[in-house]
Amino acid sequence: MTAVSGIPAWSKVIENRIPIVDTHLHLWDRSAMDYPWLSGVLDRDFFPKDFQEASKSLPVSKMVFVECGRRPEQYLTEVDWVISQAKQDPRIRGMVAYFPLERGLEAEKEMEQLVSRGIVKGIRRGVSEELLESTDFLQGVKLMGIHGLSYDLNITPPLMGPALDFVRRFPQLTFVLNHIANPDIKGGAQFDHWKRYMSHFGKLDHVVCKVSGLITKADPQSWTSEDLKPYMEQVFAAFDAERLVFGGDWPVVLRAGSYMQWAEVFFEYTDQLSDEEKADIFHRNAERIYRI
Repeated sequence: MTAVSGIPAWSKVIENRIPIVDTHLHLWDRSAMDYPWLSGVLDRDFFPKDFQEASKSLPVSKMVFVECGRRPEQYLTEVDWVISQAKQDPRIRGMVAYFPLERGLEAEKEMEQLVSRGIVKGIRRGVSEELLESTDFLQGVKLMGIHGLSYDLNITPPLMGPALDFVRRFPQLTFVLNHIANPDIKGGAQFDHWKRYMSHFGKLDHVVCKVSGLITKADPQSWTSEDLKPYMEQVFAAFDAERLVFGGDWPVVLRAGSYMQWAEVFFEYTDQLSDEEKADIFHRNAERIYRI
């Protein structure tokens, strides 16, 4: 997998005693909800104890749970389930929930109900070019601002142009770009397109980039840290240290490696940064953005 050698970079993180906030944790219980997309290594239940075992070598101080693609109508069930799991692991401090933003103003009461669950800090709703132009959807996004929610934006390179226009419409909202916009690291397709738009996103002060999901976009059987380096370089060039956060993407990361293998790549790359920059990226930015 990775080509990292010598003293593990994550061991230096432990020595420096800088806490880690993982901003992208998934867990699920197939007896409680339906997840149509699960397959392969992910087609089993994942609970806090599984994450605890996978991350036990790291000083993970807090986690942000991100919605897991259960059936849309089960979104409140997922929120209440996460609250129950936070009792098992109190480090789960916040949640990015699903919400049907396309229902617009008529869903205001439902959004109030969602926010009343204190743990919800943001929303993630998958988008298409058509949805980004929907009046009802845009009204739903405006409601997020009223309730102080952030938007986790999960897009692919072909959608970066329309998504950039969308983000510019809402300068008062904080947008968190998931998985560095999911570039095709394995095939290398549209690298220049992705790089150009990452620079554009990086110029917007209300956009944050979540450094996560890279190894699952590379060749799952033979990726190395060198394969990821051009993408890491562009992300860190486009965004300043106050607008980057770490995401482990557990357990989706298992499609291409272990949690610790991805953490090693991330901490090896950030080893060049100052202690202040590391503190921002490792925990302070996440604590500020997700209010945890």
